[in-house]
Amino acid sequence: MTTKLGNIGQTDQAVFITKDISTGETPMYNPFDGNYYFVDIEYGDVHQYNPHTGADQKWHLGKGMVGGLVINDDGTLIVNAEDGLFAFDPAKSALAKISDIGTDQSSKHKMRPNDMNVFPLADGSSRIAIGCIPVDRTKVAADEKPSVTYIVDPKTLGLKAIWDNHVTSNALCGYTENGKNVVFYAETDKNHNPRMWRATYNAATDTLENAELFLDKANDDFQGGRPDGAHIVEVDGRKLVAVSNLDTHRVVGYDVDTAEPVMRVDAPVTPDEELTLTHAVFGPDANGETICLINSSKRQKPDGGVKLGVAVIVPIKSEFNVKSLQAVAVGYPSFAALTAGKSTETLQAQPVSRIPVPVSKPRTP
Repeated sequence: MTTKLGNIGQTDQAVFITKDISTGETPMYNPFDGNYYFVDIEYGDVHQYNPHTGADQKWHLGKGMVGGLVINDDGTLIVNAEDGLFAFDPAKSALAKISDIGTDQSSKHKMRPNDMNVFPLADGSSRIAIGCIPVDRTKVAADEKPSVTYIVDPKTLGLKAIWDNHVTSNALCGYTENGKNVVFYAETDKNHNPRMWRATYNAATDTLENAELFLDKANDDFQGGRPDGAHIVEVDGRKLVAVSNLDTHRVVGYDVDTAEPVMRVDAPVTPDEELTLTHAVFGPDANGETICLINSSKRQKPDGGVKLGVAVIVPIKSEFNVKSLQAVAVGYPSFAALTAGKSTETLQAQPVSRIPVPVSKPRTP
């Protein structure tokens, strides 16, 4: 399966932000401060990449593994972690717990929050979605599907399950069109058949309706990989769901209606490593040109071990008009309201050293 437009990224111009993370996940562009944010799952950190200075800094939350973050409508962040849901203000390095995640305690597996994104709604509001998965997926039997995907109620911050009975929740994203709320979500696991669904989101009842299979591993729709992170983008006016495929080095954009693979962005390949993608987001660089920030890798070390985690920037070719439709969390309380009467911690920002790494030319599909 090939993509209609081929690789729209300038892969040979890619620049690594950092290679000193465990598993990078859920990159988001913040239109309020012009920075990019992503999490380091196992280390429990939130990273901030400044495209104007090229600097990467991080905050260690100390709340267990961190699964993801979204941008709130006041420019602050809402972050999930093993210890709960948190409001974080990067400008003040201020962190406060705002609610418990409250995952299903009846499961025999210890669960943690994972993928996180925002579903924009036709009325101008939104829903934050969080997928929760087993901490140790190696202990999940072949016939078990313990994961649950929740939405966060904007008024109570409580969780409501909207999808259960699956292995690993991933690729949460959505868009609105002609008064409809369209969402995507995927099941990902090495020992199962990864699939991605397209559904309508009923905002009145907070339920998924008219779900249909959108992409299927059995048909190699993921081009040899498995779906992980996803965002909605427009490329030359065509709306696509851009899916980062684990076990591959590429982000693939599929037409939101037909599932036709329209474009891809190839991550760099070096002599000693190949990226296995977890998530990617599109946005502007310091000059307003479009870039793709890609998270994670599978790095083969000389001793044969594997270390996950990287963040890399791939510039988009100027002949393509790429517009990110990444949503922010509209309709949720501000940082001030979320933290009123709560204990707030001041974290210490730590600079992350950046080492330029030469890359090879992208591989042909």
